[in-house]
Amino acid sequence: MAVTIGHDGDCLEIEVTDTGGTRTARSRTGNGRVLIGLRERLALHGGVLETSRTTGGGYRLKARVPWRTP
Repeated sequence: MAVTIGHDGDCLEIEVTDTGGTRTARSRTGNGRVLIGLRERLALHGGVLETSRTTGGGYRLKARVPWRTP
């Protein structure tokens, strides 16, 4: 897993990627709405969430949120 934190202008950017790892039994501990919740929480503060699969079978999550007031 890799975590990158930076900024672009007045936005804080956080990116998390993983390689996909070795698949084991699927976890059944959640309700499957984690990404929806993250997206909604970021939107409350003017932010956005982008998610995608990587070419190597992993996953990428990128959050952008304003960190300065206009």
